[in-house]
Amino acid sequence: SESTFANPRNAAAGSLRQLDSSITSKRKLFFNAWGVGQNSLNFEKTSQMMDYIFSLGFVKTPMQTLVKNIDDIKKLYENMIKKRDTFPMLLDGMVIKIDDITTQQDLGFTQKFPRWSCAYKFPAVEKTTKLKDIILQVGRTGVVTPVAIVEPVLIHNFDEIQRLDLKIGDEIIIIRSGDVIPKITKVLKDRRDGNEKEILKPTICPDCSSELLIEDIMIKCQNLDCPSRVVNSIIYFASKNCLNIDGLGDKIVELLVNEKKIFDILDLYSLKYEDLENLEGFKEKKINNLLNAIENSKNSELYRVLTALGIEHIGEVASKSICSKFGLDLVDVSFEDLISIDGIGEQMANSFLEFFRVNRQFVLKLFDILKPKVTIKEEAKDNPFKNKTVVITGTMSKSRDEIKLFLEDLGAKVSSSVSKKTDFLIYGEDAGSKYDKAIELGIEILTEDEMYSKI
Repeated sequence: SESTFANPRNAAAGSLRQLDSSITSKRKLFFNAWGVGQNSLNFEKTSQMMDYIFSLGFVKTPMQTLVKNIDDIKKLYENMIKKRDTFPMLLDGMVIKIDDITTQQDLGFTQKFPRWSCAYKFPAVEKTTKLKDIILQVGRTGVVTPVAIVEPVLIHNFDEIQRLDLKIGDEIIIIRSGDVIPKITKVLKDRRDGNEKEILKPTICPDCSSELLIEDIMIKCQNLDCPSRVVNSIIYFASKNCLNIDGLGDKIVELLVNEKKIFDILDLYSLKYEDLENLEGFKEKKINNLLNAIENSKNSELYRVLTALGIEHIGEVASKSICSKFGLDLVDVSFEDLISIDGIGEQMANSFLEFFRVNRQFVLKLFDILKPKVTIKEEAKDNPFKNKTVVITGTMSKSRDEIKLFLEDLGAKVSSSVSKKTDFLIYGEDAGSKYDKAIELGIEILTEDEMYSKI
């Protein structure tokens, strides 16, 4: 029988991502219009604009109402709670918007949310049930998560199991917070009969049998060949800030893995024209472009290859530091070697070493295929920017990446945000809020020309 989705959100997202549109069509997805993106519609009110959208044939959202005051909002909210089970979709609350579009534009947005709109959530629904079992689920990034078998319920991590003192066979209370992902809130210990079983933290990956990395509350499989994380590891490997393999996006990777054309990163470099010619959507030009992009990713800088491996806590900055000091010998470094590098702490070093304990041979094979460029960085000569934290903002004569590389060669640490620890701000045209904050904090600010003349 066909397996069920964990929750409605997963069902909708998974159905939309399907490469086979015939499968998507069978899922009976339903779209409720709730707004309009970039548009040239000339309306003064959101309510007028939405009435126009509904007149085109879109089904009106349940209980969309124009209200005049706070009391009306409260009444509508209470009425929706009473009727929430009668709607043909799961609701977790109501959204309140300012109707006047000019006012919306004046209020604008924060980095995440519009200032003219807010959510008014419903109380969560609680139910009592029995915990039948705990299974282990390996996510696409390798994180191992315990899942309670009641109906699929994420427990988030094993510390949560210990905090709740959960045992298999316990009767528990589940809260469906936001009507999306259920959560265990309470164990009814007074109902235990002695037949409950202890739940132990895993030490071995349930999918590939590799030894797991246990770090604080997180448990992670580091094996790049693990079936559950292979798709995401390839997507990240090919992304712009890593090997930048043009044309190898999420859907293409999923298709290649699902069609068993590739099983890990290494397989990318043995792909042939005939492997791709019978795949849906692959014509001669697309096949040649993809194969050329994969071939062109060879001889990339070593730090990009290290970054592309997706080692926990090891991003681009740490990768540059490690590669510039050790080159290809990085596969054999010690804990002491790593923490001797400025900016590499114990947690980063442990994560790096654990990764190479599991993947050393894999990485050596990859290095042999890619022949990455190795640049052992010489100690920068004394200059005003050496060992200083610098922030770049605005438009300059060279790209930001070029300026960043120039400063890093001088021994500077280039940061993306201004703080009290910032030593210099280098600015160009349209500098914006970073410039204002630097002035406020009394940080030394320099134009591009002043930066060069200071050396």
